[in-house]
Amino acid sequence: MRLAVFISGGGTNLQALIEGERDHLFRSKIVLVLSSNPNAYGIKRGRNAGIPTFISKNEEKILDLCNYYKVEGIVLAGYLQIVTNTLLIPYKNKIINIHPSLLPKYGGLGMYGMKVHEKVFENKERYSGATVHMVTEEVDGGKMILQEAIDISNCKNPKEIQEKVLTVEHNIFPKGIKIWEASNETCID
Repeated sequence: MRLAVFISGGGTNLQALIEGERDHLFRSKIVLVLSSNPNAYGIKRGRNAGIPTFISKNEEKILDLCNYYKVEGIVLAGYLQIVTNTLLIPYKNKIINIHPSLLPKYGGLGMYGMKVHEKVFENKERYSGATVHMVTEEVDGGKMILQEAIDISNCKNPKEIQEKVLTVEHNIFPKGIKIWEASNETCID
C-alpha cells in the first residue's frame, strides 16, 4: 500500500514509521508526508528520508497531492487537524490514527497530545497507553486496530506520562500498520 503520513509536530511517530518501513516491519511504502504546521520538525524528518513533503491545511489540495502520489492509505501521526469528508469519503476505511490513550478513555474532540496526559494525571490513572484506530467522522471513534497499556503509577507529572506513552506509540504504530495491511487484503469494498 502507498501511504501518506500526516503530521503537525515533531514527527517522532513519522520517524518510527520511516524506520519501521526500513526494517520491513510492514510492507507499505511511505510516498508522501504532509504537515499542517509549517514549523513542524517532522517536515525535516520527511525530507531527510527523501520522501516528498508538503505543508497544507487545505483538504482539496491535500487530496490532489494524494491523487498525484497515488496514495492508497493515510496515516495520521500526530496530525492535529480534524479530517473531513473531503478525505474521509475517497479514503473510506483507508485512514488510521494513533492516539495517546487507551481509547475510548480520553478520546474525542479536544483530547490530543499533552491535554490527554494532563487529564490522565489529574484522574490519577495507574495505566495509560496508545491506540491505533480507524478514522471515521466521529473523532477517535473508529474501530480499534491495536492498543497497548503501560504502567504510569510512578509518573510524577503529565510530561513523564507523555514520555512513557510515546515509547508505546513508537512500538505499536508499525505493528498497527501491519495489521491494517492484512485487514485490507481480506476486505472487499
